[in-house]
Amino acid sequence: MGLGPGGGMGLGPCAANLNLTAEQIKELQDLRIKHFNETATLRETLFAKNAELRSLWAKKDPNQTEILKKQKEVNDLRAQLQEMGVKHQLQARGVLTPEQQTQLQGYLSDTGNFGPGYGKRGGGYGPGRGMGMGPGGCPRW
Repeated sequence: MGLGPGGGMGLGPCAANLNLTAEQIKELQDLRIKHFNETATLRETLFAKNAELRSLWAKKDPNQTEILKKQKEVNDLRAQLQEMGVKHQLQARGVLTPEQQTQLQGYLSDTGNFGPGYGKRGGGYGPGRGMGMGPGGCPRW
């Protein structure tokens, strides 16, 4: 688990720019692992419900009531995951010093949180370098 890009549970592209201490890196990694483990069951349930929803749509004569009910279940699970994600990100921000939080805020406002390739250009927003909206800017704790 490192700071750089790649698979696994790294800290995201801007972590290297924040000059994190070894202690902060460890704490952020621990928080990310904890969040990953806490959401495992919910993610597995969401995966199963999505499969059930696809199965309902694949029927010769799809039942609107069943599909809407299953879609609501999927939406509710997604909302739970998003809320847990927000709480996790806020907790991770608490690990940063005030100076690092200011740096992070500057990075987020520069990219609009769309990641590289979709930042400010000529006072407005639009495709800049790259192929449009990237996988996300920062943070990826």
